[in-house]
Amino acid sequence: MLPQSIISKILAKYGKDEVYSADCASLAGSIGIGETTVKRMLGLVGENSPEKRRTPHVSTMDILAKWLGYDSYKSLLREISEEDYSSEFTSLESIDVAELNEGTQIQIKYEPARVIVITYLGGGEFVINESKNSKLMKGDRIRLSHLVLGHELLVREIIRGDRNIGGYRGAKDGGLTSLEIIV
Repeated sequence: MLPQSIISKILAKYGKDEVYSADCASLAGSIGIGETTVKRMLGLVGENSPEKRRTPHVSTMDILAKWLGYDSYKSLLREISEEDYSSEFTSLESIDVAELNEGTQIQIKYEPARVIVITYLGGGEFVINESKNSKLMKGDRIRLSHLVLGHELLVREIIRGDRNIGGYRGAKDGGLTSLEIIV
C-alpha cells in the first residue's frame, strides 16, 4: 500500500474523497496501469491475497508519478518528504533448506494452479515427486537454498535425466501462495 500522502494526491486528482474496488478499473485506465495494481497500491486487495505482498515496479511508480504531474517517482517522494518504499523490514514465512532433514517433503503452490511436491535429498538438492501445471517435471532434481511465501521460486539448477538444463524462476507474478512441510 502507498503512503497516505500519495493516496491523498491520487484521490485529489481523481476528484473523489474515497475510492472503492468498483472505481479501480476507471482509475487504472486514467493512470495507464493495471486495475489490480491500483487495488494493491490503495490497499484494496484481500488480506490473504498474494497480491497484498507484491510491490509495484519502479516503472509503474514512475507512470503514477507522471500522472500526478511529477518527473519521476523519486521526485514525488522528495517533494512530499517520504522515504523510498521500495524496501522494508518485514517478517517472512519461509523454509530454510539448511534446516531440513533428508526425506522431508514440501508441497509448494503458486498461481495459476501450480502444485509441486519435492523431497529433500541433502546438500541443497531436491527431487520433484509431483508437478501439476509446471515446467518442472516429476523426477527432475533441483537445487535451491530457501523457499519464501509470497516470493518467487528460485531454482539454481535443474538436472533432468543426466543433463543440467539451467536455472528456473517460477511464481513471478504473485509469488508462492502456499508452503507446507507434509512429511
